[in-house]
Amino acid sequence: MLVDIDGNNINLKELTTQKTVAVITMKTPDCPVCQTQLLRIMQNFDRLAVCNVTFLVLSPTPIEKLYKAKETTLFPFPFIADHELTIAQSLDLLLSETEILPSILILNEKLEVEWAQRGRNSLYFGDPELMKHLKCDGWI
Repeated sequence: MLVDIDGNNINLKELTTQKTVAVITMKTPDCPVCQTQLLRIMQNFDRLAVCNVTFLVLSPTPIEKLYKAKETTLFPFPFIADHELTIAQSLDLLLSETEILPSILILNEKLEVEWAQRGRNSLYFGDPELMKHLKCDGWI
């Protein structure tokens, strides 16, 4: 069971049986490229909605900056604070002692990574690959 920054419990196992779960990782809560990734998803969410996908955002702390990122992006999906970076470490996504490798992961019903797009920069967000995997062609 995960708990988001607002204190809501997330039954990940149950969620993966209902929808395709995409985890968007943020290098840090104030990473501008990572926030842009969230904005790009929101700008095109109508097209994504037909793919039965939901999102979780995984980020290092501090929690105050994570709240600010949620407020700035208006991203309506749960934000998960990886306090000790244990989740990122289990996914082999540690960039440093305080940073997570920016990625998009799709989880299957066994809570395994079914698909991953690792890395992101201001010129490359991995959107075409995500849409191809989700079979949501023509998004961007």
